[in-house]
Amino acid sequence: MQRIDVVEMSVGEMLAALDEGRVTSVELVCAYLNRIAYYDRTGLCLHAIAVLDPTCLEQAAASDARRAAGGPVRPLEGIPFTVKDSYKVEGLTVASGSPALAELVATGDAASVAQLRAAGAVLLGKTNMPPMAAGGMQPGLYDYARSPYHPQFLTAAYGSGSSSGSGTATAASLCAFGMAEETVSSGRAPASNNSLVAYTPSRGVLSIRGNWPLRPTCDVVVPHTRTVADLLLLLDVLAVGDDDRSGDFWREQSAVALPAPEEVLPHPVARPRPRRLDGLRIGVPRLYIGEDAAPIDPPAIRPSVRALWDRAADDLRALGAEVVEVDFPVVSNYEEDRPGAEGLADRGLVPANWRALEGGTVTAMALDAFLRDNADPTLSSWADVDGDTVFPVADAPVPVWITRARGGFDWQRLAELVKQGLPATFDEVPGLAQLLTGLETARRVDFEEWMLAQRLDLVVFPAAGDVGRVDLFTRPESLEAASRNGVVYSNGNRVIRHLGIPTVTVPMGFMADLQMPVGLTFAGAAYSDDRLLDYASAYEGATRRRQPAFLTPTLPSNQIDVAVGLAGQSPTPDAAGLVESALDAAGLPASSAMASSLTVVSIEARGRSWEVEVRVDDATAADRASTTRVWADGHILRAVPGEPGVFRGKVSLSRARLSAEMMILVATGRSSASLIIEPLPQ
Repeated sequence: MQRIDVVEMSVGEMLAALDEGRVTSVELVCAYLNRIAYYDRTGLCLHAIAVLDPTCLEQAAASDARRAAGGPVRPLEGIPFTVKDSYKVEGLTVASGSPALAELVATGDAASVAQLRAAGAVLLGKTNMPPMAAGGMQPGLYDYARSPYHPQFLTAAYGSGSSSGSGTATAASLCAFGMAEETVSSGRAPASNNSLVAYTPSRGVLSIRGNWPLRPTCDVVVPHTRTVADLLLLLDVLAVGDDDRSGDFWREQSAVALPAPEEVLPHPVARPRPRRLDGLRIGVPRLYIGEDAAPIDPPAIRPSVRALWDRAADDLRALGAEVVEVDFPVVSNYEEDRPGAEGLADRGLVPANWRALEGGTVTAMALDAFLRDNADPTLSSWADVDGDTVFPVADAPVPVWITRARGGFDWQRLAELVKQGLPATFDEVPGLAQLLTGLETARRVDFEEWMLAQRLDLVVFPAAGDVGRVDLFTRPESLEAASRNGVVYSNGNRVIRHLGIPTVTVPMGFMADLQMPVGLTFAGAAYSDDRLLDYASAYEGATRRRQPAFLTPTLPSNQIDVAVGLAGQSPTPDAAGLVESALDAAGLPASSAMASSLTVVSIEARGRSWEVEVRVDDATAADRASTTRVWADGHILRAVPGEPGVFRGKVSLSRARLSAEMMILVATGRSSASLIIEPLPQ
């Protein structure tokens, strides 16, 4: 008997195992659901998965049936993934982490969700985030995600790491990959803190239609993967044109022309990449390695992070590159961080009121358009949102990060702007065309022309200078430390996204003193995305600095037994085994099909344990005795000798859990499984 372990299993490895018949999509989904039950819903209570998709096992069974029928195998056939709670998924809530939107239901899929589904991927659920992505680790509707590496440190930057749930879920192997977003550093920060790969694209390369907006000029879709190779596989599916431009700001506006995605990332994106960096001249900003004394507020850098950078610089040189220390005018001018810096408005590139324009009219238009396009009859305009309930905690710690950003979010004011009346299109917004063309000019002059003058092929820097502590919610000194430049956001701050600079972040290693990961960010000229993937791939291939999450090791319940004789055989699907779910999060009742195939006989508190008994009443259960598997909260339930179809086991009463319910999972065949969420006795 061979075993397949989903922990750290790559997308490529899963596709190969599926193609060879060594594993099924249902088996992969069961393995991930057991990890979610054991590490996310109970035990460590990582809070990474906010909403489970009640159809995940049904999707997987349909994928297996497609393979068994000999139909065309799609690029991501059967691969389980997650999306951030800000993505629309038809039939699921799209609360974007906010209690003000807790009952809002998506009437369709976000563009990227539709692309991934069309490619055969299986959606497990939606990941946690702070309300409206306005921050990083602020608790929202589903609390906040925890680190799978260290219980004392944050899983993302405090001020901008809103894709924290995606980072935790992907790093802890709760999914094969996660779909995140970024407005400031919300994709890069969780990747850095979780030893992941993150790609933030040039403008318009990945469609963001169907995602809640935050700052439309900055918002991008960001894939989270454990390897560059996995990222490339996803980009073959995601980096394509989208005829529907509604709700996708940069594809919708007309002031700045954009190239087609396929021009930026020629297909196939997943192709052999260079293994060397010979002849490249790489600049590292002194600003981010503690060598620039000029800034008014210099970014922090922990000595252990500097040590990682020094090693990374040696790695880059060993790959054939020249590494030079440089100034970084694109950040210095944008942030006006030193005497003589020339801000965007001072040079006449953008209107003097550009912050109010973006944070007011443009954001209000985008928020209202999202709700109007979604057309949920219970809430179809931002004018009807109770802005004062967008964030659930009124007495949260003083948000230093808002002060740094020179403005926050008054969600009720945005509702008032909608009531007052807004322009019909972005092209009608006074001053917006100047703002957009000015952002392009700033990037071209301060970054791309500067790179040419410095003879640089790319810029590389540590993704962060330090990591915040989880006790910042109660210790002012920890909040202050987490709010430092270089820590509160990923390095580069808002400049990277606002000016449309593409990046790829890959694991750089682990801080020797804290044992927390740090990423290395590769940045380049706009639309140099494909070359950045070359560079990141070469560095990752030579260094392999990712390590599995320390707190979430493999479990017997996430290992899949493969009979040697089954290798190469496609599974035979069993229609009776298609999942029937009763997930409270989705409000779906258990169906009669489920009642006939699965009965939870009892969950009783005895001594120090919940004693669980599950009876599988399927008529073919006796024939499947050797293949039937039953789990409760990721714990194995064992077959009871002499009682066919009966399984028993224990789960500790003292085990922490997010809610008073237990996840029961029954697999009666390789492509036949059922899931139920059972309330615990009171």
